[in-house]
Amino acid sequence: MVNRDRHDITFEILRKATAGKKKTELMREVGLSYAQSKTYLSVLLEKKLLEMDKKRLFKTTSKGLETLEKCEPCPLFKWNKQKK
Repeated sequence: MVNRDRHDITFEILRKATAGKKKTELMREVGLSYAQSKTYLSVLLEKKLLEMDKKRLFKTTSKGLETLEKCEPCPLFKWNKQKK
């Protein structure tokens, strides 16, 4: 299994939530435990990178999309992570 850092997980959550996802869908697709998802989602909501709509779907905000757009081209986030 490849180790991921906070940035990798955060970007993956923001990418997956662009169409709107339920919490359990995000947990499954990103590969997070309940405790991990609770932590990440609360921070992303607090920072206004994610929002929860009336149907309790998590969606990436315009600020979140802008963050993805600006940060993904950075070569630091494109390192090929090796299996350990």
